[in-house]
Amino acid sequence: MPFGLYIHVPFCQSRCPYCDFAFVVRKTHLAERYTQAVACEIQTRLKSLAQPVFDTLYFGGGTPSAVPPQLLDNILQVVRLHATLAPDAELTVEANPGDQGHFQTLFDLGINRLSVGVQALTDRALKALGRFHTTQDAITAYQMARKIGFANIGIDLIFGVPEQTRTEWQTILQNAIALGPEHLSIYGLTIEPGTNFGRRFEKGHLPLPVESDQADMYLYAIDQLEAAGYEQYEISNFAQPGFVSRHNRRYWIDQPYIGVGLSAHSYSNGVRSWNIRDLMGYMEAVEKTGMATEGEEQIDSKAHFLEQIMLGLRQRQGVEAFVIETHQATQSQLHYLLDHQLLERVGNRIRLTRHGLLLADEVCAELVKNS
Repeated sequence: MPFGLYIHVPFCQSRCPYCDFAFVVRKTHLAERYTQAVACEIQTRLKSLAQPVFDTLYFGGGTPSAVPPQLLDNILQVVRLHATLAPDAELTVEANPGDQGHFQTLFDLGINRLSVGVQALTDRALKALGRFHTTQDAITAYQMARKIGFANIGIDLIFGVPEQTRTEWQTILQNAIALGPEHLSIYGLTIEPGTNFGRRFEKGHLPLPVESDQADMYLYAIDQLEAAGYEQYEISNFAQPGFVSRHNRRYWIDQPYIGVGLSAHSYSNGVRSWNIRDLMGYMEAVEKTGMATEGEEQIDSKAHFLEQIMLGLRQRQGVEAFVIETHQATQSQLHYLLDHQLLERVGNRIRLTRHGLLLADEVCAELVKNS
């Protein structure tokens, strides 16, 4: 079976107030050393595999587009030397609108999918999110990517930002639909501990929309995107026909992937492992040993079953009914959730209802609480 390859590039130009990913700011002077370490880790990892085939490759972050594209190409050359990229491989780079000057080079390197961190399409919402680009910057970057030749562009949007109204969200969504990206990711703002927003929230200084308005924003997005021809294939992800994110989807359907770089996770043959999160610690470990694994865990049959349920229900196609129904410990919860119209049976599958989508985490937790 082909693998997916995730490559983490942690460098960012600024610290977004809502982000708790593994990233660093004002350290791009370390980018060359870091990418050399990533290339070394790839070589070490691939030695144990007999010329593996990758059908998806994803540069995530951080902000991969913030570093010189040549550094990403150095990594690609190592991948091509030690592995095989499938002829139809999906090659993605996450990019910020402000890095549009790198788009042509990325395209020339063979990147065929661009995921643009737009986040909002009104200047007020962008400012509330601590972003430095404007709505026009985002539109211009998108149009440039299209003119260059990118035929598979995804954009990310966040709803429920501070002081956001339903009317503003409707404007943002309509602006996004008008652009016509092949893929849209719609995320509700999550308040993470340790972030700027997390600290403001704890002090009562973060004026967020009420839950009912946030729910309306999400359901409005579903209706409008489906009307515009997008398929909701996962709780937060929508795609035009034929443009599902193949790399991200593999996480939800139990396919193997290798993650390299700071904090990256890998999964294969029932084992999940993860790398060191500290930048200097990661580079020094790889430079000494070729690896920077911080820990790993064996996914036993029980844990695998629970993940099948949790990840399966995130997908709009849901889970095959027999997976749940053959597990005795879930039966009473299953009937309860079906009776309360949080889950529904569609053919031979069980999935979240429209109302259940709003309570996805709670529904999944209830379903497996006795397992």
